[in-house]
Parts: sequence; structure tokens; C-alpha cells
Amino acid sequence: MRSREALRRAALDLAAVRPLADLSVSEICRTAGVTRDTFYRHADSPVALVADALSVELAEALSDVGELDSLSTAEALLLSHVKKRADVYRGALHPSLAAPIRGVLERVVAGGLEEWLARHPEIEPPAMDDQPTREIAVAYAAGGTVAAIEVWLRSGADDAAWATRAILAASPEWWLR
Repeated sequence: MRSREALRRAALDLAAVRPLADLSVSEICRTAGVTRDTFYRHADSPVALVADALSVELAEALSDVGELDSLSTAEALLLSHVKKRADVYRGALHPSLAAPIRGVLERVVAGGLEEWLARHPEIEPPAMDDQPTREIAVAYAAGGTVAAIEVWLRSGADDAAWATRAILAASPEWWLR
């Protein structure tokens, strides 16, 4: 477990100072103080390792999303994490987020939205009376949120509260009821 944590920490530290595409297994191993064999026991590539590390951080940051009283609070928590790791996320833009990083964000956002709908079924419009329709709405909202995060990161803006308001303003009203 210590090796995995050392690898995650090294990968995030390095990804914060150089583009993700430029990270090497050797450099991560040197920084983490582990062997290549140890690296490959925990990850397939530097990008996969960074995605794993971000996934762990996102899970911690959003662990209480089911207990929150508003979707805007959940969005603010998500964007606070992205702001904290903005250098890592910006380093993963070429021109869009690396697929594993994008996938982590989309899964986290979709999971949060699914949990929100489960806790608040009263907000669903009548047209969302079946599972496939709900899945489409969640996938659409998650993909749009991640695309908006990409635009925010590319803009260089640092204001997570502004980005939260912008994303929520672009969301269908029924999500926010």
C-alpha cells in the first residue's frame, strides 16, 4: 500500500509541473523510490496512474455527496477539487482531457447525479419515466459538465465559484429543483 501511495503522489506531483504526455515510468519510479516492476504492479501507464490517483482524491472530496442539500454544493466540491489540481488537469489537456482522466471525471459526475436522482425522484420530468431515459440524461449532464470543466481549464480562469455558477446556469432547470 505504501508503494501505491508513493506512486500516486509522485505521479500527481510530476503531472503538476509537466504535461501528462511527457511523464515517463522511469521518472515516476525515481520520484516514488520504487522499481519499474512495482510501478507495473499498480498501473499500466503514467496516464492510468494519474487517473487512479485523481479518482481516489475525487472519491474523498465527494464522499458525502449523497448527504448534501443542493446540487450546487456538489458541483462546488467537484470544481474545488479540479481547482486544487488545475495544473494536473491542464497538463492532461491535448486539446481535450486524456481519455482516462476524462473517464474518471465523467464516472464521478454521473455517479453523483445518479445518487442525486435516487434521493430526489420528485425532480424528474414526466418524460424520464424509464431507466434508459434517466441514463441518457445522466450521461448527457456528466459529459456536458466535463466539457465545461475543460473550457474552464483552458480559459486559465481561477474562480471555481464562477465556473460552478456557469455550469449550473447551463443545466436544465429540473436538475436544480
